[in-house]
Amino acid sequence: MIVKGGFLIIVAGPSGSGKSSITKLLLEYFKNLDFSISCTTRKMRQGEIEGEHYKFITQDEFNLMIEENKFLEYENVHNELYGTPIEPISDSVKFGHSILLDIDVKGAYSIMNTNHFDCCSIFIKTPSIEVLHERLVARNDLTDDQIEKRVAEAKNELKKSTYFDHLIINDDLSEAFNEAKRIISGL
Repeated sequence: MIVKGGFLIIVAGPSGSGKSSITKLLLEYFKNLDFSISCTTRKMRQGEIEGEHYKFITQDEFNLMIEENKFLEYENVHNELYGTPIEPISDSVKFGHSILLDIDVKGAYSIMNTNHFDCCSIFIKTPSIEVLHERLVARNDLTDDQIEKRVAEAKNELKKSTYFDHLIINDDLSEAFNEAKRIISGL
């Protein structure tokens, strides 16, 4: 399937909401949808691949990119820096593609308040905070303290969901994917 070109499609939501699972399915489905690979200063997690999931860089490299205005947006999330490089996005748009961003709520909010690109924003959430907590525990890659901090942050992020174009409650991955697919197909 082909998506209308020139759009920044922002998928955001709390950690554990399933946004990465949904974006993976969207990238497999839409042929001219490119993935924006964010830069981060955090350590690589098990199963992640450099240049596919993130570009893992040092604090100094990140700061240099800030100084050189190479980010569309950047944020401090859970005490690590994350940023969206602007050059690959501009290149994809020139080729008539749309770009899919799987980013945190703060970064999404920053991009939605700029006039750089046409945006379609989708907020992904779980049916409840309890379900979110269960998913974070099931990931088995966070300490109890990190889980509690992410649940607390999720409560704040949920307040910003009203600023997004679309809201998807991810109770069932297949249904949530179909809803995201319908939204993007309608651009």
